[in-house]
Amino acid sequence: MGLGGIALQWLRSFLGDRSQMVKLGDTCLDPWPLTCGVPQGSILSPMLFNIYMKPLGEVIRGFGVQCHLYADDTQLYYSFPPNSKEAAQTLNRCLAAVSNWMRANKLKLNPDKTEALLVSRGTHRGIGWQPVLDGVSHPLKAQVRSLGVLLDSSLVLDAQVSAVAGRAFAHLKLERQLRPYLKKSDLAMMVHALITSRLDYCNALYVGLPLKTARKLQLVQRSAARFLTGAGYREHTMPLLKQLHWLPINCRAQFKVQVLTYKALYGSGPTYLRDRISSYEPVRTLRSSGEALLALPPPSQVWLVGTREQALSAVAPRLWNALPKEIRQSPTLSNFHKELNTWWCRQVFE
Repeated sequence: MGLGGIALQWLRSFLGDRSQMVKLGDTCLDPWPLTCGVPQGSILSPMLFNIYMKPLGEVIRGFGVQCHLYADDTQLYYSFPPNSKEAAQTLNRCLAAVSNWMRANKLKLNPDKTEALLVSRGTHRGIGWQPVLDGVSHPLKAQVRSLGVLLDSSLVLDAQVSAVAGRAFAHLKLERQLRPYLKKSDLAMMVHALITSRLDYCNALYVGLPLKTARKLQLVQRSAARFLTGAGYREHTMPLLKQLHWLPINCRAQFKVQVLTYKALYGSGPTYLRDRISSYEPVRTLRSSGEALLALPPPSQVWLVGTREQALSAVAPRLWNALPKEIRQSPTLSNFHKELNTWWCRQVFE
């Protein structure tokens, strides 16, 4: 890493001379010195652990497999044609290398938490392949959880939306019981903490969902709006949303995509998102030159036809180009956020 001097001494002091002990009732075992690991709960620990895990990403990418590391969760991504005979062998070799690297660096994989998902068109599912990790075969799952989001093999997100709506309605039912005892401001705080936060979590994935799927989330938002405003069941909810300054579910999802696009374009977002979008560069000087537009990818580059309207490479340019030039060229993220929110409110409520 190139660290030395006082910085290296700080890290050595932070990690060295630590011990642990086991206490059961009034009995306490002798301290046992710790020679590896990072202290739990420290703000430095996640960063140091990511630095320690960095070589694992190089091992994985050496097999042509992409990966995302989030703390101690590692996700592998591999794209291959349906009739590929080498894909299973490549992935198994990659998993074997991962297992060997883990053992050599005093880390242990948890087979019980290891899951595999095959995302493909319906006619190409069930290829009979099972990934092997530490000699244990892992059957392909119908759905897996990634950072709290349920992903299925078709990426239709039915299970995710149903789970979010179910939990949100359960919290809303409990909050109705507390209504006689809390002020309106306290109820609003609870709604934001327990309901709208769930609706907004990873909601960029909800862009392009079928109406019957997105309607489940919209019903939650309408119920929450009626709960906060005291409106009746039959009262139209659009004026209530305007009163609460809430954008509808589909607009909130598009809002999130546009914010992510701004971050990716101006260097405050992850590079893997920036790699999925490209600026529009006309072959000759046109009126649209210099307007910060994005290029629309050809349909052949959006692989799964069923999820074409959800792919970032297809959705982000369409939503970004629909914004006024002044918003696209906002100098700061806070200014962009403010101008974008104002623009959406005008589009929806006026």
